Amino acid sequence: MSAEKTDEFSRLEAKLAKLRQRERGPGEARFIRGQKERLLAAVVSEVDETILPREIGFSAPSGARFFVAVANRRLQSLVAHEGATDSFANVEGASLKDVEDPNLATLKDALLSAFDESDTWTVTSRRQSAGPYPSDIGVPSGQLAKAWAVSSSGTGANPKDRMMTFLEGLGEKAPAWLAIEGEEVTKQGGEAAAVAKLSENAGLFLDGYFSKKDMLFQGESGPNALVFLSGDGAVLFVDCGDAMAFVRAEAKTAVTLANEWQAINAI
Repeated sequence: MSAEKTDEFSRLEAKLAKLRQRERGPGEARFIRGQKERLLAAVVSEVDETILPREIGFSAPSGARFFVAVANRRLQSLVAHEGATDSFANVEGASLKDVEDPNLATLKDALLSAFDESDTWTVTSRRQSAGPYPSDIGVPSGQLAKAWAVSSSGTGANPKDRMMTFLEGLGEKAPAWLAIEGEEVTKQGGEAAAVAKLSENAGLFLDGYFSKKDMLFQGESGPNALVFLSGDGAVLFVDCGDAMAFVRAEAKTAVTLANEWQAINAI
């Protein structure tokens, strides 16, 4: 991006700043769904996306639940559980020193056992009550993904990095694309006129998106994607939380790109 923002980008970023205020607050519930291997990857994803010291809670409809302590993208400890699996009792309260800690494998087995309870879990976040843990305690999300055999192309990898690799590989498939992080347009591709038009489309779309996001995805943490018609073509929109992207393409191509996006984010 040029240091000098165009009027279209300035308007879009102003809209983003306003709309972000309407998003779900930290602590409100969201959902993860899928087979237990995908749920395990979702746990790694939660670790990867958590910077401040937090207790991330996972609850099943049966009432089973557990909480893990996370900070600085490190899994630090299983801090509590209720009715999920007896295996948790073997590791509850034990600080994970590093990726070589034998409790890490025990925790993985306990999680997989707990996920037999349901294929849908509610995820919440709260401040840590058992810490603070020393700064060198915990397993970084990247090492955690490898230790638990979470595919690097799946949920446990950084969704923003996957998004940028996806966008930068579009080539002639897409006349224009925009990458957004937080409240800023951080990167673009395509001809200036097409990018400016896409920015205008993005602003109109986001007006309704943030208020309807939970209805569309029922609280799922993503990454998510939508394809919508725009003029004589279509736009693929992907949402990784703080990072989003808009891709302009022909309608058939947009559907193909949506399938490709789904494939690189699948377990």
